[in-house]
Amino acid sequence: MVSVSAIKWWSMSLIQVNDLERTYQEGGVSTPVLRGVSFDIESGEFLSIMGPSGSGKSTLLHILGFLDKPTGGQYLFDGRSVADYDEKASAQVRNHRIGFVFQTFNLLSRYSVFDNIRLPLVYSGTEESAWAETTRAAIEAVGLTHRTDYPANQLSGGEKQRVAIARALVNQPEVIFADEPTGNLDSKSGAAVMEIIEQLNSQGHTIILVTHETETAEHANRVIRIKDGQIESDRPVANRRSVKNFRK
Repeated sequence: MVSVSAIKWWSMSLIQVNDLERTYQEGGVSTPVLRGVSFDIESGEFLSIMGPSGSGKSTLLHILGFLDKPTGGQYLFDGRSVADYDEKASAQVRNHRIGFVFQTFNLLSRYSVFDNIRLPLVYSGTEESAWAETTRAAIEAVGLTHRTDYPANQLSGGEKQRVAIARALVNQPEVIFADEPTGNLDSKSGAAVMEIIEQLNSQGHTIILVTHETETAEHANRVIRIKDGQIESDRPVANRRSVKNFRK
């Protein structure tokens, strides 16, 4: 797997959320989605966020991933309020410290596996001379060396999700956000994806996973349940699931 030796460990929580709110305005109508959410996430933690459709879990993920901004409360990333980040600083965090995996893969269908995974490096400031080696390392990390030159539209759903994970991994981020990563997959492909995510966490990556599936959520060490924009429960997982354990 790709090394994460460059990860910094801090005495404070990596992510701190205090009374976070998000309200959308449209046509003079206010729609509150998050209503005073508070929690901390430590470096290296594996956290699942669960909730029914419309509960606010994806909105929360987008705020934590610097894709949206709160309308109230406070979000500290690495001890710094996101209110202090301008667009350039936010982009640097997204490009260098955060990786995203989405349910819909978001791949360029006519591009090869190699080119899809290499794409984030183009915008990262990484020396071009290192792009090929770094991309191949990410491809190897998700077991797709034999598909390197295949266009994305010729891959199975499980392979597409592994490409999406490799693309998220290529910049060696500290935090990986996964939004319903197994939602479009059969059980076998979903298990393969969760095994990769477990391995990434064991190497030190902080994993924040949004899912509506209890079995998927319980691969994490901790589960936060959200309902109507508020935290319903926040608990450790007593009997954590593991793909490897299921195979024994």
